[in-house]
Amino acid sequence: MPKVEEYMTDEVVAATTNETISHVRNLLLKHNISRVIVLQDGKPRGMVTKKDVLRRLAAGDAPWKRRPLDKITLSRVMTPGLITIPPEADVKAAARLMLKENISSLPVVGSNTLYGILTKTDLLRAYREHYQGAFKTRELMTRKVITANRHHTLSHIAALMMEKGIGRVVIVDGRKPIGIVTASDLFFVNLEDYKRGISKKRVTYVRKPKVATRPQYRYVQTFPLVVAEDFMATTLITTTQASDAADASGVMLEEGISSLPVVAEDELRGIITKTDIVRGMSSQKRGR
Repeated sequence: MPKVEEYMTDEVVAATTNETISHVRNLLLKHNISRVIVLQDGKPRGMVTKKDVLRRLAAGDAPWKRRPLDKITLSRVMTPGLITIPPEADVKAAARLMLKENISSLPVVGSNTLYGILTKTDLLRAYREHYQGAFKTRELMTRKVITANRHHTLSHIAALMMEKGIGRVVIVDGRKPIGIVTASDLFFVNLEDYKRGISKKRVTYVRKPKVATRPQYRYVQTFPLVVAEDFMATTLITTTQASDAADASGVMLEEGISSLPVVAEDELRGIITKTDIVRGMSSQKRGR
């Protein structure tokens, strides 16, 4: 069975507790990652992820949440304490620990030394290399897919993600998938002002027409109505129920995505995610 040290990422992006959300946002963008280890006195003390930031800022109405992002320190939003794994552990043990603790990464620590970090993406690589033929996509996919349509607002989609504890919502037209919105999309929308060329949409109300006259329209307000179609990824990469889950892992790795809608005859049948792959790895079936 492959070991954690074979698949972990050696270079760990870190920040200190007194640095700000704005600084971490720039780190996430620069390194194209989803999490940063938080250090205090040179030792790992916690972690901050995109989901942590969204969850902390959305919950409650504490005065500090109204500050600019370059004034909010990581100590406000990080998850304190770290669940770690030693480098000599096998990847199946890592998969089981991630599922048990409902987390997507594990700092790799031995003898009080931080050696690296193991993420679900790293486990995808291990699955692709050692689990060929173990599962078909239909055996691992999630059949109940959380969906929205192109006209749902991003606030509605964010609420769905929070409520269901998921990282993406598939946008559908009837049963046909036409796009996807991820937690990363919402992270960057929420942490920016709207200087991104989003067109303003005019809202009007119809005045009750007089007899034998044409309806009159009263202009009310102009403001940005940000809906799914404004930000969804429209180039959908999909898979089928009969495909090998190891091949699906390879596609996610090559395309840098965390899920694949599963379709048949242009209809959405399910979705396979990194978490589904990790669940397959944690089962009793063994890879080669």
